[in-house]
Amino acid sequence: MPREVLYFVSGALLVLLPLIVLLALKKLDLFEPRAHHTIHYGNAGERALKLHIFYASDSAAPVPALLLFHGGGWRYGQAQQFFPQCEFFAQRGITCISAEYRLGPLHAPDIRGAISDAGAALDYLHEHAADLGIDSHRIFAGGGSAGGHLAAALGAGMHGKSRRRPAALALYNPVVDLSPCTPSHHLTAKQWHEVSPLHNVDARFPPTLILSGELDSEVTPAMVNAFCAAVQAEGGQCQVGLYAGLGHGFFNPREDGNPAFAQTSARVADFISAHSD
Repeated sequence: MPREVLYFVSGALLVLLPLIVLLALKKLDLFEPRAHHTIHYGNAGERALKLHIFYASDSAAPVPALLLFHGGGWRYGQAQQFFPQCEFFAQRGITCISAEYRLGPLHAPDIRGAISDAGAALDYLHEHAADLGIDSHRIFAGGGSAGGHLAAALGAGMHGKSRRRPAALALYNPVVDLSPCTPSHHLTAKQWHEVSPLHNVDARFPPTLILSGELDSEVTPAMVNAFCAAVQAEGGQCQVGLYAGLGHGFFNPREDGNPAFAQTSARVADFISAHSD
């Protein structure tokens, strides 16, 4: 092999090899956030449901906790959606838990069952608060889209036997209205009134922060503003943060960077801090 070709091949390998290794590591998700602990909290049929826990760093127990539910129309999605947020909150002294819950089928998801799972997850955190190093009086809940619906359902006491409620709610473009003519109504059949948070708001509804995209066509600004108005009409606290030019799922991190991820995460952390006294 001519010396020039040898030099070229050697140089190319020096440049490409680190890139190949980097891509391989990324493919293996070695750079992705990973939960510190995973706990089996319940079952949905034969499926074990888990809580993925990110413990608060450099904080003396007991600490506040944030229980998050991923989106996906109650039919798909995974707890890993909120791992980046959980890592963010853990670094700010908040133990963050991303929960699994029952999903599907596509044409008629078990929304009432998913609400029951959310209630079981909240109950688990209360019953094991001491073991987890969290303050049972400062357990917050939140989620995105369908997961935001589940958190709002907890706020309305629509779940299980205990009817425990979160200390406050941080909701990302949550599905709060399932009445006729709304985008997700067709998934609820005749039970829509029983599973629609807007229609179950009461005087005990916890303080709520809703973050949503101004261009969201699935959960419109009108929907979240109407929900906040309903909470306030019952004497509760509710605030809406609208993000200009952004649509549904605007808060998720992206490979090319997303300023809204850091902005919304910081706002939620400040909200939790303000309600942790």
